Amino acid sequence: MIDLEHLIVTGAPRFIGLALIAYSLFLIYRVRVRFFAVIRGLVVVSFVITIMLLWIFETAWLLTGGEDRVHDPIIGICFVVVTSWLSVWAVAVTTRYRTQFTTSAFREWMAAKPVNLVTVWGATGLLVLVMGMVIGPVGEKDLGADGWFLAVVLGYLLTSIALDVAMPISAKRRGNLRRLNHKERLGLALLVGSWIGIPSLEYFFHLYYRHAGDVIYDYAYSWMMFAMFVFLLKSVTTRSFSALVVDAEVEMTERGGFRSYDIPRGVYLYEDEDSRSATDLFAELVTLPLRPDVAIPEKDSGTSDTLAFLIPKGLMVTRVFPERIREEYHLKVTPIIWLTESTGDRRIPPTSIALLTDALIRFMEGNPNSIVLVDGVEYLLTFNDFNRVLRSLDALNETTWITRSRLIISVNPEAFDSQQIAMLERDRIVIVGGEGLEELKNSSRKLARQQ
Repeated sequence: MIDLEHLIVTGAPRFIGLALIAYSLFLIYRVRVRFFAVIRGLVVVSFVITIMLLWIFETAWLLTGGEDRVHDPIIGICFVVVTSWLSVWAVAVTTRYRTQFTTSAFREWMAAKPVNLVTVWGATGLLVLVMGMVIGPVGEKDLGADGWFLAVVLGYLLTSIALDVAMPISAKRRGNLRRLNHKERLGLALLVGSWIGIPSLEYFFHLYYRHAGDVIYDYAYSWMMFAMFVFLLKSVTTRSFSALVVDAEVEMTERGGFRSYDIPRGVYLYEDEDSRSATDLFAELVTLPLRPDVAIPEKDSGTSDTLAFLIPKGLMVTRVFPERIREEYHLKVTPIIWLTESTGDRRIPPTSIALLTDALIRFMEGNPNSIVLVDGVEYLLTFNDFNRVLRSLDALNETTWITRSRLIISVNPEAFDSQQIAMLERDRIVIVGGEGLEELKNSSRKLARQQ
């Protein structure tokens, strides 16, 4: 017999949660190309679908009066193990395996290195499930009689949490994780807390207390699980799990000759009312190979790094129509991101700064020694607060140095006040006008001769 009051109190959060899941999947479907371009998007969807399956089962159990509880422990245990594994996977591709961030790159990397943390921990989880189904009590109504198996599942959950905490700390110490601002740290804490909290709630409230016969925990479990899911959706939305993936291309322009200079790695702020000189420099760097007898600025570079300097890969962000840039500067395949409110391939609206920053960081991480030109900062300021734009540009600094790249930020100083210019110049090499660019080229030539 169905208890109407029990159905309303414990079923309401599940019904609302399923509605949110349906809406979330609809939103993901609308941006599926960008969302699934990165592996983390696939992991997030897997996590959401796992929660959906759990709530569907629990809702069916409530509607039937809760009479069939034989298979209930099986669902709960599978949920805890699978979501714990997915949490490790999500953290691993954000820290330990950060360079394999695209779905295609991760698939190729998995084929080349099938034995890794993600697969090993997944196999361990599968072993736990097989153990429970073959020799454990997962087919019984009461798990309390076999506390050893609950201890095994708890051990897998706690070890997953330990891995989730240890991997970011390790990546930060190695310098493979950029410094996060307060808002980003808050969003990350919200994401990790909700992601870890969901399987933890399932274990302690649903598996242990509920099967111990304490009904009050069932009410608390239902609403707390719903709250955790809302936190998860909030953090996913805040952190923009969709992404623009830009594939690097070596420029195959027909321009002849070589260049006798190369600018050292670092972050450059080019100040001029006209950005054409900065674009000229970028075009020369990516279309003209470095003369073979010119010394590479990085003495400790390996063969692959040397080739990257000789034939560098570039990425340009601009407010100007890309085809106009390609025609004027002879850029055939170099990727260009167009800052515009219109939709289309490699187009980012000025309000999506997080998406733009992520695209640039990912590009530099996947293409060390690359060259990136950011033009159109003034356009970003018409839609965003200056501090937000500055945080975005500052986030690119660390990645530029870590990946040994060269980042050129072109700005019109007339569009900023003195305090804003001072903040932009901080921690960047300042170049003023075309004369400053020529001085940079000459100093680079002198440095090459000295080496």
